[in-house]
Amino acid sequence: MKTLILIALFTQLLLAAPAFQGKRTFTQPNGETVTYRLQGDEHLHWFESESGEVMLYSKKNKRIESAIIKENTLKASGQAISNANRSAAQNNPSISKEAVLELQQKRRVKHLSKMKRAPKAH
Repeated sequence: MKTLILIALFTQLLLAAPAFQGKRTFTQPNGETVTYRLQGDEHLHWFESESGEVMLYSKKNKRIESAIIKENTLKASGQAISNANRSAAQNNPSISKEAVLELQQKRRVKHLSKMKRAPKAH
């Protein structure tokens, strides 16, 4: 029984790990490179540029795009990150990091409230 509890605890700790904080580089389909850091946790995660822009990888377009908040989550905007549009994005970011952190906190609270309502195993 103790072994089962230890395995469950260890598994939960693995799932709750924060994102890797080191810099990463991605080459866009047009050949431009984007440098970013992974941000977030198991509730919400995103890329952040060196200038603080919030970005996501679009599986559909196979590129990194500006992020937007839609339907209570982060979504790729459809606007590719490139050197040409970076200066405009820095002056007028699509969403603020504060808005993303607020959304992350809401999702964390929602997750915790679901856990409290879950029936206990006997």
